[in-house]
Amino acid sequence: MEESVPFNVLKHKMVPVHELLSEEEVDEVLKRLKVTRDQLPKIKEGDAAIKTLEKAMSSSIPEKSIIRIIRDSQTAEEAVVYRLVIRG
Repeated sequence: MEESVPFNVLKHKMVPVHELLSEEEVDEVLKRLKVTRDQLPKIKEGDAAIKTLEKAMSSSIPEKSIIRIIRDSQTAEEAVVYRLVIRG
């Protein structure tokens, strides 16, 4: 049975923006950061934010995809981080 999220967690004020990157964006980010995909922090495909993003896109997010997470920051206007989607 597929897990479902009963509400859109991405609309909660405490949850940062999550965006799926295109392959072109992934290449730019990895080159700019001078890292490989596997060196990025991970996010499990079962995470509520990933499930909600998949539902909004009406498609699954493949393993090894990169998600951009944009958080509000007290010291900078925003903090951008990237996560690698893994199984789990």
